[in-house]
Amino acid sequence: MQSLNIEKQERPKNPYGPGRHSHDSSSSSIKMYFVICLALFTMMGIIKMALPVDDINDEWSKKGDASGGWGSEHNHPVNDNTGSGSVNPYSPPKQYSPPVQTYHPLKSQPNSNMEKEFRGDDLVNALAPIVALPAQPRSEYKMYQEAANFVPEDLLYDTNTPHGKAFDFILNRDKRKLSGDDKHLFQRFVLTLVFYAMGGTDENDPKEYHTSSYARGGWESDSVHFLTGLHECHWVKKSLEDHFWGILSIESESDQRVGVTKCNNDMEVTELRLADLNLVGFLPEEIKWLSALESLDMQNNHLAGPVPSALGDLDELRYLSLDGNNFSGSIPDVFTALTNLERVYLNFNEFNGDMPSSLCYLREEGALEDLWSDCGGDPLKCTGC
Repeated sequence: MQSLNIEKQERPKNPYGPGRHSHDSSSSSIKMYFVICLALFTMMGIIKMALPVDDINDEWSKKGDASGGWGSEHNHPVNDNTGSGSVNPYSPPKQYSPPVQTYHPLKSQPNSNMEKEFRGDDLVNALAPIVALPAQPRSEYKMYQEAANFVPEDLLYDTNTPHGKAFDFILNRDKRKLSGDDKHLFQRFVLTLVFYAMGGTDENDPKEYHTSSYARGGWESDSVHFLTGLHECHWVKKSLEDHFWGILSIESESDQRVGVTKCNNDMEVTELRLADLNLVGFLPEEIKWLSALESLDMQNNHLAGPVPSALGDLDELRYLSLDGNNFSGSIPDVFTALTNLERVYLNFNEFNGDMPSSLCYLREEGALEDLWSDCGGDPLKCTGC
């Protein structure tokens, strides 16, 4: 009995703590850890075999758009600029490095100069055939009006002219980014040209645009919601004066608005009302490209120069109001084909010469019911009517 007690006393202590199962428990934990690690490595191997290395980055980029994650355009990589050579722990493994992209100026660099040049050529080719110089000599057009050969392309790129300002808006600042084959390009360009030709200024214009050569008047784009990113059929606003007197007015709701007051089902402008806006400048010849126009109201402004003969190309025109301006010269005899014309107001201007026989013909044989002009015998003679 004593020998047994001595044996118990001399037995060394278990370094893993009391109990006879300490060593077995440690061995089980090691085995479990090894099994888990082996399972993880096995799963990674299966994933790598199932997904080719070359397509891994493509799958990641797709998830940025289709699965709600970040795409490459949103997830900017963090570069290690410390010089320590350490690897960014958040970057993907080397086998996931993105493939080399093929350079394409219109896709890789959407804001590149090459794209702008390409689009500029496209728009110039489309718009150059419709460009016409003002009939009256003007300082900003002098170099083109005196040139033996007129080059419309040069005029479109000259931002000292209303044509150049209108083209600059369409090319560089218009949010709609129309192409040369867009069916509404002519319409949008002409309305923008009308805006700048009549002394318009926009808050987003370059600073040099605001130094107008006109001594008085002019209008701003927000007064009629012109030059917005909306379709030009929405370039319209109710005037403050009409809004105030609207309750007492007997005019229709369309008469109380200014800008593009009506379009047809094809989104073509049929009514343009720019009355009482303190407009200055001239009415451009390109107005004829608003081919669906039925009503043109420019009364009570400061527009000057001759009336463009291009008005004779507006076959659908029913209402023409140019009264209360500073138009001068003779009234062009171009109205014969305007068989739908019902009302014409040309009074309170500075016209001279004879009343056009085409207007007199429409008054007798056509639909023309109202014809107002300054027929006092001098300077405008209306013997034919």
